[in-house]
Amino acid sequence: MAVSLFSTVFMAGAALAAPDDGATLGEIQVTVVGKKGPSVIGGGSIGIDEIRQQDRANVGEALNLAAGVSLSKVGGRNEQMIYLRGFDLRQVPIYVDGIPVYVPYDGYVDLARFSTFDLARIDIAKGFSSSLYGANTLGGAINLISRRPAKALEGELGGALLFSNKGGILGQQIYANAGTNRGDWYLQAGASYSNQDNYPLPSSFVAGKAEDGGGRDNSTQHDHKINLKFGYTPNAGDEYVLNYINQHGVKDVPPYTGKIATARYWQWPYWDKESLYFLSKTRFGEHTLKLRAYYDTFKNSLSQYTDGSYSVLATGGSAPSYYDDFTTGLSIQDDIRLSADNQLQLAFNSKTDVHREHVLAQPVQTDRDRTQVLAIEDTHSFGERWSLATGLSYQRASVLAAQNYVAASRTMSDFPTDSTSAVNGQIGLNYALGDAGAVHASVARKSRFATIKDRYSFRMGTAIPNPGLRAEKANHVELGYSGRVLPQWTLGATLFHSEISNLIQSTAISSSVSQQQNVGKVVVDGLETELRGGAGKVELGANYTLMNRSNRSNANRLIDTPRHKLFGYVNWKAGDGWTLNGSVDANSQRYSSSNGLQVVSGFAVANAKAGYRFANGLQVEAGVRNLFDRLYAYSEGFPEAGRSCFVQFNRAL
Repeated sequence: MAVSLFSTVFMAGAALAAPDDGATLGEIQVTVVGKKGPSVIGGGSIGIDEIRQQDRANVGEALNLAAGVSLSKVGGRNEQMIYLRGFDLRQVPIYVDGIPVYVPYDGYVDLARFSTFDLARIDIAKGFSSSLYGANTLGGAINLISRRPAKALEGELGGALLFSNKGGILGQQIYANAGTNRGDWYLQAGASYSNQDNYPLPSSFVAGKAEDGGGRDNSTQHDHKINLKFGYTPNAGDEYVLNYINQHGVKDVPPYTGKIATARYWQWPYWDKESLYFLSKTRFGEHTLKLRAYYDTFKNSLSQYTDGSYSVLATGGSAPSYYDDFTTGLSIQDDIRLSADNQLQLAFNSKTDVHREHVLAQPVQTDRDRTQVLAIEDTHSFGERWSLATGLSYQRASVLAAQNYVAASRTMSDFPTDSTSAVNGQIGLNYALGDAGAVHASVARKSRFATIKDRYSFRMGTAIPNPGLRAEKANHVELGYSGRVLPQWTLGATLFHSEISNLIQSTAISSSVSQQQNVGKVVVDGLETELRGGAGKVELGANYTLMNRSNRSNANRLIDTPRHKLFGYVNWKAGDGWTLNGSVDANSQRYSSSNGLQVVSGFAVANAKAGYRFANGLQVEAGVRNLFDRLYAYSEGFPEAGRSCFVQFNRAL
């Protein structure tokens, strides 16, 4: 759906049995260990308490809480995306415990399919990110850190119901987490299920030929997920973890309702991901050897229909199509403690992506890529105030196989293959202002390799493949401050500047045919500010992003990012178990098409809820999303959900 209203409301209050939020094997951060303990350079996190408080049940909406992040929607595919300081998900990959989980074919992933119920936090690196992540972190990296139990027995159970203004049930959801930590081993398990029949359109929506208003047409979605983790910790320095995640999704695509583009009638009968990975660390004197090995699969099916009745399937190249992809990978890392103030990290990453697709009654075409990275990172603290981090990596991407189905002869041919490489480097400096805060500065050079789709897609007959695409490049500069300005108030402010070259952009070859080429030059300048604090029983917080993206290569508009973005909230602990919460998300206008014809107006959407926690720990909440029934959109022609109500609960086991 265009806005996952169902997912935004189906989060209960803060977990009563909070997971261990300390260091885990899944972390990949630039961390300096000095005389006052560890400090992270160039990174930030969104904790599970904040995610729960703001009712963000999927990863995209949770990330939208952060400054510098713009939520976006690919309406024609019903995919939830984000832009991080103007960089999309191909350029800011998603990881789960340090394991890459983006789709091999195009580098994207639908964030609405990733729930937050089993997470401890989300780590975000902007521009300056650890060299140990591997390839394609052009604009940063996002790492979903899963739960790790801290107690002998802990767990929670939660669920919710979503209602329309008229009281009809729109959907339901249930989730559970349980864990045990026995000292030398631990076990964590999580499961969730959500169902949405549709979502309500605002009352001010004007009906058109593809949508009559009321409940949004073709907006059903279902998701369920299990997450199982077993860890063995024989001593304080060693840890071995085996994790299995299985996600199954079904989603429909609400049709386009505008007047510029053509409506498509699509449904995904399944959208499934499955991950199995092994993480370990073993200490040998001053060395800590870390391993990451993983096998990740992605399968989906797309059904295209001839009209809004969804009864007649399209044929030919638009007949039902299928993806059956998998990724294998291995990372070997050695952390060397050279002194009490210095740590050197060496790593080798190898990742092989296999994409297999076919249209009904046609043969399977296969593409295979391999990406390898050698990385070195050094962190050093100087006294009690100065910290320095440097990183360098050599990255190489090789096309091992690329096939093309020739419809005229019903045969398979081979595209030419190619290899490309890139060298990345960065340096970050941090200065502690006593106990009140810190100032940081960083410079980074990053890259991204072209995806299979970038190089080989005909884009439904409108494009010419370009196997020789080179890596995109970006130079980042950042200066920031964070710290306490009053006893109960903290302030953060960051200035950032990015210059992107070799950007892969669509270039017209004729009036009807284009090609992806390394012609783009973009400059991004911005400011991020964040203020948090409280007075008595009232907690307040807000962040604001000002960002200007300038296309220096042609007159095309840069899409899906507003110039201004604001998020704010107030949380009042009213006493006797009662809590009241209100929040607002505001965005200025944005473009949905590079020619500037499709424009989305600015908006501000308010939410409110009230909750009560009983003496036995049960928390019950009720609230309203889109309180004023605002008609708004992230993508032109794909209106978001109107006002709806919810009730939800959470109980520690």
